[in-house]
Amino acid sequence: MMMSVYKWVYLLVICIVGVASATAAELSLKQSTIAEYLRLQGLVESTNSATVSAQVSGRVERVLVDVGDEVSAGATLLTITSVEQYQMLTQAQAQVAAAQATLVAEQQEYDRIISLVERDLVPVAERDRAKARLDNAKAQRRSAEAAVERAEEQLSYTEVKAPYAGIVSARLVEPGELVQPGTPLLSGFDPSELRLHVDLPASYAQAAKDYQWARINGLEPTSQQVFPTVHSQSSTVRMRLILPHDSGLMPGQWQPVLVKVGEHQGVQVPLAAVYHQGELTMVRMKDNSWRAVRLGLEQDGHIEIVSGLQAGEVISYE
Repeated sequence: MMMSVYKWVYLLVICIVGVASATAAELSLKQSTIAEYLRLQGLVESTNSATVSAQVSGRVERVLVDVGDEVSAGATLLTITSVEQYQMLTQAQAQVAAAQATLVAEQQEYDRIISLVERDLVPVAERDRAKARLDNAKAQRRSAEAAVERAEEQLSYTEVKAPYAGIVSARLVEPGELVQPGTPLLSGFDPSELRLHVDLPASYAQAAKDYQWARINGLEPTSQQVFPTVHSQSSTVRMRLILPHDSGLMPGQWQPVLVKVGEHQGVQVPLAAVYHQGELTMVRMKDNSWRAVRLGLEQDGHIEIVSGLQAGEVISYE
């Protein structure tokens, strides 16, 4: 009974091989140029990311956004109590009004003195003194106007606005909290401009710079740059890759990176020509015999044969 089973299995294998042979294609192996790559991990970050901080003292009045919200450039994110700033502005505006009144009076006095001098009713020295008082009044008005501008700027700081369009990534304060200049308030980033940093062994830095070829999880960067300095502790060189706008990635993600660092001559076969049987990797030869091989890097639908085949041999595959 067992012999009968083995016989049927043997006949089935023969039938499968026969069908495969009938539809198999043959390929004569040739030497080709094969790229050499480094497999690394890189960290995605936003080109534009920032933490906005308070520029005035006060108490947080309202927080208008939360983590994950999309904001437009110039949108108000947070407000701080502004009683003190309003008082400063009102005082500065009053000083401008007073300086303007003084200037008008001094201008009129100067015009009167000029008229009297022209008629030789007062000495020329009176004209000079009037001119000095007029110039001082003008300077006082300019100083008061500058104080108004400073007060208006301080008041504008009570409305914290987005420096650019983006997404809020962290909310660091709540309504009612007391803040001082420099207190972090909110963090955000622009998702439309992302980049990735990856650290290369220093010995490969020049090759990476020469070949200018890298892929981030299959994505092609729009540009890349190898930094000109070596990190003293890790002996690595940083490489910056600018991601395309439609990458779909987010800051903080680690992504696999391929960096081309060399080339060599070798043999490649189509992926369809490689068969796996348990722990064995095999290729079928032209005479339907099987050859165990060791594989290298896969690229563009082909895979390198590190050992087991040579150029000039002919393989067969479906």
